[in-house]
Amino acid sequence: MIRPFILIALKRPRLWPALVSAAWAFRPRGWYRKAPFLPLPSKPYMRWRLETAYGDPEAVPPADEIERFVTWSAEMRRRMRPRGLVPVWVKILLIAALVGVVAWVNLRAGELAGLREVVAAAGYWGLLGVSVVSGFNLVAPVPVVVFYPFLMESGFAPVPTLATIALGMSLGDLLGYLIGDATRELANDRLADFRARAEALHARHRFLPLGLMFLYAAFVPLPNELLVIPMAFMRYSLIGVMTAVLCGNVVFNTMVAFGVSWVLGPGG
Repeated sequence: MIRPFILIALKRPRLWPALVSAAWAFRPRGWYRKAPFLPLPSKPYMRWRLETAYGDPEAVPPADEIERFVTWSAEMRRRMRPRGLVPVWVKILLIAALVGVVAWVNLRAGELAGLREVVAAAGYWGLLGVSVVSGFNLVAPVPVVVFYPFLMESGFAPVPTLATIALGMSLGDLLGYLIGDATRELANDRLADFRARAEALHARHRFLPLGLMFLYAAFVPLPNELLVIPMAFMRYSLIGVMTAVLCGNVVFNTMVAFGVSWVLGPGG
């Protein structure tokens, strides 16, 4: 059923963006919970589409019709997409490029003498500044700790490096807290009901969300601001939230540093 699409992808690489876009648009709900854990269209859905189009659920569409369909559907989705929204295939390519850059820098660390000298000259204060920007993930969603092997090759020490990165990321998360706090103070009448519910939730559960904040910061590779901003809005204390974030960032950066070093080695 998927074979014709694979064949046309091999024969016509220019259609890859349209094919990826179509596969993502036709993905079944909960695809990430079932093997093979890929966003591929389900067999029942594909059979239904073939039956409605050709009157036969086992029909094999000609290659030219597949090309016209995926091209047309990609164009329709592009026209219906809100302005400024980045297509999924572009995001996939950007992530792949980012992974490639991280791997290349770490693996070629021994050969990048000029870059190592610049980084070493910046020292821990420079690392702290980069980590602050990295910590506020809405600005730069790339944790600087992924370059840990390169930093080791540049002369940084393991413990001070991880401590500096964790502190810098937490300072970046502090900006998220201040945004949430300012939003609460500036909330107009349309947010009054939500604010009342948020504060009532805070009154009922004072400590459990702080524990969840720690676990989220430690083990979830998503921006901490997704929780920090709402918790500031709900009047959770600055000290409590930032303590949970800092401890979580220490755990997260330590795991990522050892993981990257294990996969890529200490640098080339």
